[in-house]
Amino acid sequence: MARPHIMFVQAQMIPWSRGLHGNARADVDCKTLSRDDTDDSASCIVRYPAGWQRSISERLDCHEEFLVLDGALEINGRLYEKHTYAFLPAGYLRERASSRHGCVLLDLFYGTPNLQHAAGSPRAASSQHASSTQHASSAQQTRSPASFDERLLVEYVNPLAMEWDPGLVDPQLARGVAIKPLRTDPYTGETSFLYCSPPHRVPPGMAKPQWTHPMVEELYTLEGDYVWGDLGRMQRGGYCWWRENVYHGPAGTDTGYNLFVRTVNGPLVNTFDTVKKPFSWDPPHRPVLPPELAPYGQPLPRQPNY
Repeated sequence: MARPHIMFVQAQMIPWSRGLHGNARADVDCKTLSRDDTDDSASCIVRYPAGWQRSISERLDCHEEFLVLDGALEINGRLYEKHTYAFLPAGYLRERASSRHGCVLLDLFYGTPNLQHAAGSPRAASSQHASSTQHASSAQQTRSPASFDERLLVEYVNPLAMEWDPGLVDPQLARGVAIKPLRTDPYTGETSFLYCSPPHRVPPGMAKPQWTHPMVEELYTLEGDYVWGDLGRMQRGGYCWWRENVYHGPAGTDTGYNLFVRTVNGPLVNTFDTVKKPFSWDPPHRPVLPPELAPYGQPLPRQPNY
């Protein structure tokens, strides 16, 4: 079945569990947002306790992509603070890691996060490996535990030091939105980026078409509200795994928003319906969820700003 269609769930409603679904990091807390039953890839919220540390060199045998939601995590002497980003390929050597005051990550695993210890291994042996994996999906490439593909490595991005770029946005979308690019996969064109909108961005005449994609679009709401005309109000902590060729919308925002967006199985392509539908800032809450997430499908209570 792979991952089911999820539109949308508030991460705040999902309970914490202990440890990841692989043999790595049994001493962290985890909320599983979505998980693939074919390759065991998963999207999670991972919470590191204050004082967490690893002093032994180690590698994961799957890719790990993360964005810091809160706190700070140090890996190989580099400090990842709030909203910093990394894509660490399978086999990437973590010589040491720690979190002094604790940390919470949006953590994406491209397979089972199993741990392989490594002592004194070379940091990378990539050129020979890259030639053998060219044109293969980054989520499915086979790697030696003693190497990683440097073409996939994005060791550190600080979005707070970047300008928003409206020129990267699909021109079919309403004006006023902008992007901060984080990563593009050199083999598949899959991409990860931050996507923002100012408040009061309503469709002209309060009507707008629904739309879809030929690839999966994954969304996590960092701040603000994203209003789906057919689903309800997704607030900060809202999560989507938007499957291929499923129409949703119209959508807009009265508050503004900042989203993390990732495409899976290809670059971002938007396909809009030809019919405009009426839009409201107060649609009924009716998320589309698989059975395992249905118990957590309640709306997040809205809080006044006074």
